Amino acid sequence: MDPLQVEQNFHSLSVRDLLEARDLYHYHLIHKAGVVGTAVGLYLKRREGDTGERTFDNAVVAADSWPCVLVMVKEWIDEAFFRGDGQGIHPNEMVPKMLFLPDGRTVPVCVVKVTPGEHQTNVPEWHWPRGLMGGGFPLQVDVQGVTRTATVGCLVSDGHTTYALTNRHVCGAPGEKVYALSGGKRVDVGRASDKQRTRLPFNEVYPDFAMKRTYVNLDVGLVELGDVNRWTSQAYGLGQIGPMADLSERNFSLKLIGAKVVGYGAASGRLEGRVSCLFYRYKTVGGYEYVSDFLIAPSEDAGTQPGDSGMVWHLATDDEEPPCPLAIEWGAQVFVQGFAAGRYRFALATSLSNVCKLLDVELVQAHNTGVRPYWGQTGHYNIASFAIRALADGKLSTLMQNNIDRVSFTLEGLDPKAIKAALKLAKENDDFVPLADVPDIVWKNPASTIKGGRTRGSSRPENPTHYADIDEPHPTTGKTLRALSLADPRKNLTVKAWQAFYDACGHKAAAERGLLPFRVWQFYDEMVSAVAAGDMTRYVCAAGIVSHYVGDACQPLHGSMYADGYGNVGEGVHSCYETDMIDRFSKHLVPAVQSLVDAQQRYRVVGSGFEAARETVELMDRTAKTIDVRALIDSYIAAGSKNVVKVQQAMWDRWRNETARVMADGAHVLAMIWASAWKAGGAPASASVGPVDRQALMALYRNTKFVESLDLNHIGPVLEGGPAPAVDDMMKPTAVRKKAKKRTFA
Repeated sequence: MDPLQVEQNFHSLSVRDLLEARDLYHYHLIHKAGVVGTAVGLYLKRREGDTGERTFDNAVVAADSWPCVLVMVKEWIDEAFFRGDGQGIHPNEMVPKMLFLPDGRTVPVCVVKVTPGEHQTNVPEWHWPRGLMGGGFPLQVDVQGVTRTATVGCLVSDGHTTYALTNRHVCGAPGEKVYALSGGKRVDVGRASDKQRTRLPFNEVYPDFAMKRTYVNLDVGLVELGDVNRWTSQAYGLGQIGPMADLSERNFSLKLIGAKVVGYGAASGRLEGRVSCLFYRYKTVGGYEYVSDFLIAPSEDAGTQPGDSGMVWHLATDDEEPPCPLAIEWGAQVFVQGFAAGRYRFALATSLSNVCKLLDVELVQAHNTGVRPYWGQTGHYNIASFAIRALADGKLSTLMQNNIDRVSFTLEGLDPKAIKAALKLAKENDDFVPLADVPDIVWKNPASTIKGGRTRGSSRPENPTHYADIDEPHPTTGKTLRALSLADPRKNLTVKAWQAFYDACGHKAAAERGLLPFRVWQFYDEMVSAVAAGDMTRYVCAAGIVSHYVGDACQPLHGSMYADGYGNVGEGVHSCYETDMIDRFSKHLVPAVQSLVDAQQRYRVVGSGFEAARETVELMDRTAKTIDVRALIDSYIAAGSKNVVKVQQAMWDRWRNETARVMADGAHVLAMIWASAWKAGGAPASASVGPVDRQALMALYRNTKFVESLDLNHIGPVLEGGPAPAVDDMMKPTAVRKKAKKRTFA
């Protein structure tokens, strides 16, 4: 060993070293044939068995990968083709394997083949819930006859005013009117602020990282919100957020490479990925280079798309801690995969801590937290678990007890955090979802985002099966649908009678014509058929899922025209009462419901799907009498009309006993429907009562024809024993609801 030779320890190279090397050589690298961009990161190693060209889909960062400068090329050329005899490519065009700094340091170069592609603009139509808005929601601005759409990143504040952070190219010039999408409508949410940034010289953003003739792209702007009470600091689909990942030159390290990140875009929904490389140089204009802080690789053949700009990527945590906001997306780089017909849509993102520093604002973490834009799981799983407890001893009771972890959770497991963790794991691993909340978690979602989803474009047949506005008065007689159905069920608890009632009220669109009792009827018939065939898998699947609808029937807001307040007054009561109050006080609620279930008399048995539907309406009637919807909303308004802990406490103090009673009532009605279908199907003595295979259950509920989701205009023939009609036009909006009411489909 030469004692005078400088030892090269590549692992000791820092981000600053890599940037220095890249800056010295970038001009030479970018002008070599086929080079499309450079970045700094860790060396990509080909997977075992792969040789030849290196691409993003056949190479990964390994535990011993060197720090390096990455050079992206659009064509992979073997060394043998670089020749100086005029028969090949001149060696001067070859990307070097090492970069040599003046002081003797050596920096490895990793060459990666990419194929730039165009953005795909097949953006699905999402239905954004009414109520509080936050990160992940879509923003729109009308510019020169064109509507531009982006995503809310997060809420920030300068100490006086609260803003929604998004991209400057969307929010536009100061004073521009900005809209959000909520409940299928555009709502005016504020004006573009003069706090915005397009780009800045790299040395102004990172004074300790010396780079010449280089801009950092920022593209950030703020929307000054008109009514901050309509917003939450939580991110849609992610929940409460953690503290911001505070980055500077002192901790902007290569440890970020490979870090798992999550976000929610208005176009793509939930996205997952990993930090691929840092300080990606993506274009040159007039001798100046343009850099993005992060290049984020998607976890699958997917990635970001137009409309996601403005979303915040969060550092994912392995525990139950909330994700930490890291960077705001402003664009994308599309690379077609080397070995597949798909394409990688890499996100280009800017450090959020730099954005907040430059705009002189701070991240808002605790504004209207606790809200979820969907009905909470705790209530549904409570009712299913207690219904199993309410069953009389026998084979059915044994069957359902042995499958309680397929249908719901054990009584000891009815904890909101445990339920949330279990469902999170199921989603991440594409695994089994306990049946009681399949209608919300699986069926309401687009088929493109989850296997078994029943939403396709504008067709959302599952949504109106969860509710029925049976307290709305008839415009002529003044009688409600609930009163009519109970007074003469044979005449009025029919599909045709309900259709006529909705027609008279001006509700023509399928989404406005709730049919909850008929959905229970449909499931009752499925359970009877399953028992008659001796198919315990099908029975358990139908029994578990119907518990969701019976659970909806014993929640007061699912049976009311005032589903989420009186128009804009009292908005948010739905999630505050039915989700967050129940979750917050579940430790008190569970024993109260258990005591009532054990004390109540046993149920009677009914003999048909029609009678099951009638029992459902009677349950909704008892619920409305126990918890008057208007009194419930008035108590929410009086407590502050916000989904915060103080209001949840006030709601609990007022309605705790009544809530326990209606949930216990729902559990008994559910047990009655299970037992009735079991008896009507023949109650086979030889039936297997052991645990049912989860994969078989999952295959059933992912089959869109299993107890098919049908709207009121299509369910009639099925209840009469015939086949379902064609539903290609199901759920298309045929009318606009004229009433100023709020409907949360849950």
